[in-house]
Amino acid sequence: MRHWVRRVLCLAAVISVAVSVTVLWPAGEQHNSGQNSKGVVEVHVPERRLERNHAENKQVVADPTPFREEHANLGVVKIKRKPKEEEEKAAVPVSSLPSVVRSGPPAWPLWQQWFASDQLYPSAPLQSQDMRNLMQDMATRPILAAKVGFRGTQLKMLLTLEGGQVVVFKPKRFDRDFTITGDTFSGFDRHNAEIAGFHLDGLLGFHRAPPVVGRVVNLRTEVLPVAEKKLKDTFYDRGSDVCFYGVCMYCKRELAACAKHGMMEGSVTLWLANSPKLKTWRHPYQRTYKAQRKAPWEVNEQYCQKSVLPQALFHKGPRLLDIMDATVMDYIMGNADRHHYETIAQYGNDGRLLLMDNAKSFGNAYTDDASILAPLRQCCRLRRSTWQLVQEFQAGARDGSSLSKRLEASMRLDPVSPILYHTHLKAVDRRLETLVEAVDSCITHEGEDVVLGAD
Repeated sequence: MRHWVRRVLCLAAVISVAVSVTVLWPAGEQHNSGQNSKGVVEVHVPERRLERNHAENKQVVADPTPFREEHANLGVVKIKRKPKEEEEKAAVPVSSLPSVVRSGPPAWPLWQQWFASDQLYPSAPLQSQDMRNLMQDMATRPILAAKVGFRGTQLKMLLTLEGGQVVVFKPKRFDRDFTITGDTFSGFDRHNAEIAGFHLDGLLGFHRAPPVVGRVVNLRTEVLPVAEKKLKDTFYDRGSDVCFYGVCMYCKRELAACAKHGMMEGSVTLWLANSPKLKTWRHPYQRTYKAQRKAPWEVNEQYCQKSVLPQALFHKGPRLLDIMDATVMDYIMGNADRHHYETIAQYGNDGRLLLMDNAKSFGNAYTDDASILAPLRQCCRLRRSTWQLVQEFQAGARDGSSLSKRLEASMRLDPVSPILYHTHLKAVDRRLETLVEAVDSCITHEGEDVVLGAD
């Protein structure tokens, strides 16, 4: 009898230990998951790698451009990860932009009339009927021709729409909740980042990003019949899917974009190559994109004072403040890839910096790359109207009209909405707070009259 009692007590003790271990170490949690006991995501900078998209159970090859090690003082901020069940909740707003072809002629002539020295369009995204007509035409007008994209590192197509307007089509590469790891500029271009960048540009009052809209195209019936041979030769079938890899620096068959049953989602950007004529400039805060060689601004905090401000281009005129505007927008989006920029050539040095090519934005909602803020932190200059608007957005976060909510509302009208996963929207407001702190620090040390410039 005693022997039987001892067995029962031993069994109870084993069960108790097992339950305790289960509570302290939940099933599926790995000791080396990269997340410490406080829920802080550890950020690593791996070399070239294969990333697995858990949502589609497929491998996505990271952009093979060289990675860059973070400077000790310009690293990424570790952000506490929210519970998994909260991350998986995503709103699905309903699109209200018509999905049918408008009657009457396309709105392209109107677009040509909008160009000015300081803007590409006169109103915030989708707030005017003219803008709605333009974007509806971009999303629905028949495709008359398809060519390989212009030079660059990323896959794209040039489409000619009814009425002769050329647009740039960038295909969907990732699901909305996919996180790009490694360097901030890693990974393929994100089509939804192009769309979000356009809406953010309008909300910030810059109006210097070309209009972008989401569109779903049938590669078999809309593109292949009108594609030039150079582009058509890069198409192939994979079962019931259609894939293409185009022509670019890193374009090859193993990095192709594939459309389920031939239907491909992407972004459509109005093409600015020929009218108006553009001039390309090297950004003074360009990166080297090489781990073994850092740019001057990464190792010298006096870089702006010694190498930027003395230049006539930045000493007078709008260019320096335009770069600061771009810094504001890039930091909020997480865009670390603005190595060059364009202006409208006919306006010379007074031409405003255009906020084109925003597809490397919104890659990782859990990291804030402080190196993007280097121009603002080192130069301590900002346009007064931009600062006032940033402060308004900060105040709006307290009464329910935060920048993220306004951005979400603006993007809700896009045909491929939702555009951003909710974690990226939260990152927008978080980064705005850091931006405010950086400007406040500049004003404290140098004074408002020095830091804030007139429009």
